Amino acid sequence: MTEHTLPTKERILISAGDIFGKRGFSDTTIRSIARQAKVNIAAVNYHFGDKEGLYRAVLEDVFSRGFARFPATLGIGEDADPQVRLRYFIKGMFYRLQSPEGWGGMAGQGRLISREMLDPSPAFETILEKYIKPHKDLLVSIIAEIMQETDNTTVLLACAVSILGQCVYYSMASSVIDIVSDGSPPMDRDLDRLAEFVYHFSLGGIANIKKESSIQRKE
Repeated sequence: MTEHTLPTKERILISAGDIFGKRGFSDTTIRSIARQAKVNIAAVNYHFGDKEGLYRAVLEDVFSRGFARFPATLGIGEDADPQVRLRYFIKGMFYRLQSPEGWGGMAGQGRLISREMLDPSPAFETILEKYIKPHKDLLVSIIAEIMQETDNTTVLLACAVSILGQCVYYSMASSVIDIVSDGSPPMDRDLDRLAEFVYHFSLGGIANIKKESSIQRKE
């Protein structure tokens, strides 16, 4: 099924995501979305109410598709070794952010995510509660199992944010990283290697922090 033969609502979501991502919310008009989707303005209003409603629907659509295609665990069960779960968590995040089957293949929608990461809109609050915070909480729980530490929430959160930050930076600065990588394969063709590097780098950091915390407790 081509984009032009999709149901009206789906065509609107795809066109809106593309245009919102390229132009931003303020500079996007319902008319431009309707024109690209090859529908009339009344159809947009019928399905989404107004531009704010459409924007919220686009964010939900983009995030739900990304997490459905690449869930945080990539199918690894809760009873798996926490280091294995961490490896697949990082791999899933790389593929969700950058692969052609994830947000990397969504053109304007990928830019929309970058915009929201840099300058969250009120519409992003729902996404934070539904997707981002549970994602972070899962990572914190995995790190707690690896460190065998549940009380030091400050350290656990710092470790989680560091790992998330590495993955997000590789995505948001991918063009610059490709330029300074001196002939290395483009990032979207090298996601497995990058995910493995971040995994091992992070695992080493977690081990060192665990060691330092143990020393401090004995002093």
